[in-house]
Amino acid sequence: MIPLKWPPLSQSDEALKFIERISLNLKKCESPIIQEVGRSYHKWRFEITNAFSKTQNNIRYHNGIAEIIKNHIKSITKAAYGYRNFERFRKRCMLILTYAKPNKEKS
Repeated sequence: MIPLKWPPLSQSDEALKFIERISLNLKKCESPIIQEVGRSYHKWRFEITNAFSKTQNNIRYHNGIAEIIKNHIKSITKAAYGYRNFERFRKRCMLILTYAKPNKEKS
């Protein structure tokens, strides 16, 4: 199989056509494993398209903010040695992540 070069994709419809073309080519192969990869590409084509496409401001989509929050929560958990009260743990996370006072309401 010849390696494909990823073209610069600016619009989501261009990226969608590109992913669909790849999935069709993979599904035409004789190997059942490669056909399964083609089916997976077809199944996840919209999610893959979001990774290649850009917004109106020419910025790519990413999950960097979610990863930062996850890493902050992991570091809080390591430093806390395990909170016994989940509500306190949640308030501590909210305090550190938002730099604001957590609500005193009990839910």
